[in-house]
Amino acid sequence: VLVARSAPTGIVYSVFLVDVLGVGLKDVMGDYGVSENHIREHKFLKGLQGGDLVACDHDLAFNLIHDGLAWARKWKFKPPKDYKVWMRLLEPRKNEEPDFSGFGRNGKPLPMLSEDDLDIIMDADFDSSMLRDPIVMGNKEIPQNTLARLGDIKGTLINFSRGPEFKEDFEMARKSRFGKKKKPKDKGEWINFQDWFILESELMSGETIIDRFLETYQDEMSRDVRELIKGWKQVIEGLFEIKDRLKNGYLVKNLINERVYEAFATNISEPLIDLFKGDFFIGRIVSARGVHIFSGAFSPIPLDGNDRVRNKMYQVAARMQMENPAKALADNPEKLQKSREAVRKMYADFISYFGKDEVFGTGKEIRQCHEDFFDHQVFKMQDPETGLTKAEEFEKRTGRHFKPLKLELPQKLLRSKDAAMLCDPVESLTFLEEYRLFVEVFDNPEMHLGMAYAEDVVMSYLESDTISDVPFRRAAKRYPENFKTVIDYYAQQEGFTADDLEDLMQAFKPESYDKLPSIVVVLDEEIANARLL
Repeated sequence: VLVARSAPTGIVYSVFLVDVLGVGLKDVMGDYGVSENHIREHKFLKGLQGGDLVACDHDLAFNLIHDGLAWARKWKFKPPKDYKVWMRLLEPRKNEEPDFSGFGRNGKPLPMLSEDDLDIIMDADFDSSMLRDPIVMGNKEIPQNTLARLGDIKGTLINFSRGPEFKEDFEMARKSRFGKKKKPKDKGEWINFQDWFILESELMSGETIIDRFLETYQDEMSRDVRELIKGWKQVIEGLFEIKDRLKNGYLVKNLINERVYEAFATNISEPLIDLFKGDFFIGRIVSARGVHIFSGAFSPIPLDGNDRVRNKMYQVAARMQMENPAKALADNPEKLQKSREAVRKMYADFISYFGKDEVFGTGKEIRQCHEDFFDHQVFKMQDPETGLTKAEEFEKRTGRHFKPLKLELPQKLLRSKDAAMLCDPVESLTFLEEYRLFVEVFDNPEMHLGMAYAEDVVMSYLESDTISDVPFRRAAKRYPENFKTVIDYYAQQEGFTADDLEDLMQAFKPESYDKLPSIVVVLDEEIANARLL
């Protein structure tokens, strides 16, 4: 069934393949901005008997497609990929009951499938009660059958992710992560990659596998199971210290986000790994109705009473917090709030020290400015309550001399004659090349627009994955009329549209709307001290 609509840019159409004897709605595709000849020549329509398209009654087409979808759901056949996108050309169906009189044989599907089609049938041994029945949680401990069921639900999601509709997405993700090699030698790394793909990766369609799973099983899933699976999108990944053993699990502290969790294994037929209080492991956990379950690979690090190993683990945790603010601040509102306060304080200190929130110079001059500012913060600024500097507080607390961390800046920036250090009350410090030139383009567009160097710097800032929205917001605030002139000019040159600053940021810097502080406050004293050793 082909459904077409006229649009200013051409024809928008969808083609639905409905297998009335077998699986119902089996395939769908579409396109937009095309001509009638393009539609007739499409490979999807090759082999049409009769040589041309034949007009049919609107209600016949409407009912055939909607009934085909209902038939597929009734017999648990997977709906085609992106079917919802292309069904938008149809009016939404009201509450009419589907008419299955023209489907199947004797009220049942008669699949006539090749081997390549067999994967559209959902798992034959799949028990829908697994998703339908409420999840029972005990008052003091989780029943073993509940843990086993959580594992079965996760297993069903894993099997679903192996469907052919996700093959291209999986290959793209694999190549992006591992390059030419098929898989890493480390088995745990491979397992965790697959777990990440299933729970967190965004597909080319913009959805996740969890989104597609919830959509596919929406008619047979209870609310608590739906909420359980939706919660698996938020994976807690980190370096964990075992605080105590529990039945089928552990009481653990994630040294990255500094939260304590009850984490359980869902494979209750296997004994727990022989770890005890004070041991460590690297792993992933997801929420499960007030507790957490393990997800992916589990890499134990037995301590065996070795204080040197323990100190090393705390140093690793401190480094991981600095390198991964998103993981360090996940699921810990107190840590996030204190980190935001620390960034705002640094911003105030920066302005107090430099008299402004950005500094220009050569790359080496900028490095020296940062070192001077850092020395001022650590060795000269005194706490108003204690009268001590940060270095003196550290020495008093640990008995060790404070060793300042060396800032490693890219060699390209250090060689630059046009470098800058910006301080922002949300993201803290940013180091930029050619920032003076960037500002000059907006300050005096008549002089710079049309010049290749100006286009290079503005567009490279705009398209960069590492430069945030801060330079553009500052330019828009200082030069509002010139900002519009510059952006309108490059929009016309480059073929994008942006009515205002927010349109521009939504298109090029969408991550800036979920910005995290770049300073991570460490709450745990042992980890904080380890960071400075």
